[in-house]
Amino acid sequence: MEKTTIKNTETGISKECDILFKNKMRLELVVDKTTVKIILVKKSPLDEFYIGKFSNMDFISSGN
Repeated sequence: MEKTTIKNTETGISKECDILFKNKMRLELVVDKTTVKIILVKKSPLDEFYIGKFSNMDFISSGN
């Protein structure tokens, strides 16, 4: 399975994730060793990062 890193924008903590789905606008991930699914989106296909929220925390990922 393809992997990427997700970063909490407040704490700076990064975690490895498995990519479930990825296209130009949407990234669906599962954090390694958990059952937590996070969905990140881009506002524009030209944006560098996918952005999303989970449990009132903001996350970003490049999808790479």
